[in-house]
Amino acid sequence: GEKRGLDPVGPLPHIEPDILPDITTFRLLINAMERRGSIASAKLAEDLLHLLEEYYFELAPTTAIYNSVLNAWSQAGKMGNDSKVSFYAGERASTLLDKMLDEERHLTGMLPPPNESSFLMVINSLSHAANSALKAGNITDAENAANNAEELLQKMELQPLETRQIALSCRGSVLRIWASISGMPGSHGGYAARAQTLLMKMAEEAGHLPIDAIYFNVVLDAWARDLSRKGAGQIMSRLSKPRALLMDLIGDKYNAMPDNSSFNHVIRACYAPWASRQNVEEDGDRMNAWEMAFDIYSKMAGRHHGSCRPDAHTYTHMFKAIACLWPKAISKSSDERLALCRNIFQSCCQDGQLTKTSFWVLSTLLEPSELMDLLSDELGDISMMTKELHYNPDRLYTQMPAEWSKNGRHYKSLNRHKK
Repeated sequence: GEKRGLDPVGPLPHIEPDILPDITTFRLLINAMERRGSIASAKLAEDLLHLLEEYYFELAPTTAIYNSVLNAWSQAGKMGNDSKVSFYAGERASTLLDKMLDEERHLTGMLPPPNESSFLMVINSLSHAANSALKAGNITDAENAANNAEELLQKMELQPLETRQIALSCRGSVLRIWASISGMPGSHGGYAARAQTLLMKMAEEAGHLPIDAIYFNVVLDAWARDLSRKGAGQIMSRLSKPRALLMDLIGDKYNAMPDNSSFNHVIRACYAPWASRQNVEEDGDRMNAWEMAFDIYSKMAGRHHGSCRPDAHTYTHMFKAIACLWPKAISKSSDERLALCRNIFQSCCQDGQLTKTSFWVLSTLLEPSELMDLLSDELGDISMMTKELHYNPDRLYTQMPAEWSKNGRHYKSLNRHKK
């Protein structure tokens, strides 16, 4: 006959009197609920935990069992379809952790103490809540989740916990929440700075432990998005923050190594204030920002060790930087602007990093005749290219030598059709 699904909680009250469940019974059932990833299963997992606490007090639940319930709520929040579900899951996880932190219950031996993983589970649940709020455009709820997560860090610092990788991950998860709010429509400034403050604390606590570059990249990306906000002022002052952080990374100040994304985020930050055409500052700020972007690009191109070399994203960002920071309307020397385009284009082709996007951006920088002159310098005979191709960058791109894009062609996001 047809198999009927069995609720693992159901059999517990019907176990024979002489057959008692042990701690493994509860652990396995709670683990099963944890893996389901729904609000209903998270509730069942917590119901099982309460059953264990209230009726089987001779069986002492371990911290690992509590963490399974906390993770059940975290997974339920991650799988939730709306922000209300995710926030509910985050609140339930936070309430259970507060219960574990109850000092009186610790002294009586009623509860096991939380560990780093306990805090990480709850912080993750708040991270899911913040992400759901941002998807719904609710900045206030995302801020509340971030503040609650940061309060958990303060509680964690009061516990006799070791500074291990999991504890660092807790701080990294909170800085990611603040960073994710930066630059969102309707948000104000300050989120990137809060994320960087947490990063500095994280680096201080890490000591000899290595820190993944991704945490630095999250903060650098947050600064780039913060600088893109409409009407944001004090551009050069704020732009100095991500640049200084990258320079410290390059100078081995932290136990972390920069990667390509580290450089690319800062180059993007340099032109971000002018990318939306909303921010109008003095021409001097544009030139200062350009010099900063070109300096970072030059440092990247001059690195002869490690994996940081200009990639397809780097060249695309550099062409965008020229477009934003050397606009035709204010360029004092079109020859200098054209020379910059030629220099970067030659390096891009030599590295095999040309993409459809970078070529399209380049074509918007130059007049059709200037673009054809540039291609003539590189290709020699361009008589096979009909005049109609001069005005169609997508089709013109298909005529470029394959070796110019031998590496760039692997970047799918940069090779989509451009209108």
